[in-house]
Amino acid sequence: MLSTILQGIVQGLSEFLPISSSGHLTLVQHFTGNNNLEANMTTDIALHFGTLIAVIYFFRKDIVPYFTKAGWQDAARRKIAWLVIVASIPTAIIGLSLKNKFEELFSNPIAVCIALFLTGIILLISEKIKIKNTNSTNLPELTYGKAVVTGIAQGIACTPGISRSGSTIAAGLLMGLKGEEAAKFSFLLMIVSVGGATLLEVRKVIKYGIPEGIVPINLIIGAITAMIVGFLSLKFLVYIINKQKLSYFAYYLFAVSIICFSLIKFAGM
Repeated sequence: MLSTILQGIVQGLSEFLPISSSGHLTLVQHFTGNNNLEANMTTDIALHFGTLIAVIYFFRKDIVPYFTKAGWQDAARRKIAWLVIVASIPTAIIGLSLKNKFEELFSNPIAVCIALFLTGIILLISEKIKIKNTNSTNLPELTYGKAVVTGIAQGIACTPGISRSGSTIAAGLLMGLKGEEAAKFSFLLMIVSVGGATLLEVRKVIKYGIPEGIVPINLIIGAITAMIVGFLSLKFLVYIINKQKLSYFAYYLFAVSIICFSLIKFAGM
């Protein structure tokens, strides 16, 4: 249970902060000796579901109107919905077509360390983009072509170690969005992608049963932990983006990548 709670804390912190939750979970599972890939994948989905609830609650004022007739009559809101749908298509294509390849990387901590380092580079670039971006636009003004680019970035971020939030926020900034608008788009996309992955995993569990080594109550506790920590980290991320301090996370990722790579490669851990 303690291991699952620890993973829930890691998930809650790293899902929204641009440091790759999948990468951090893979490294935590590696260093704690949790090498059951199938069980780890199920745990990851449960923890992601916890952070999914957190982001839905955080953006509830944006989401609730979509369930009302009056909400759909707002042109800007309808445009955002279509942007999310359009951007989710390339994400789904990449995620489903390369699913097995991505899952193989979860058992390769060295590859994860390299991916974390690349995420740090992405964050440094995105911060420079934000500082230089003087012609920022609001989300409803984004073109569908630019939404597709952001969706491709999210699809690539299925790679453990490549931050989903970092990649999509960076893509949004590159496409001209304001910092807070890029963050909003990133997390609206997260609702669709993580929600879809959760449904696929639930269907798999219904068909084949819970993987060996999984204790259901631990999954619930881990998901709740991820939800609470995730909500707090979301508030922190919005503040950081507005302050243009993404480089802090980049330097953190460089340190984690180098330290973990050294421990695995040279210390045999």
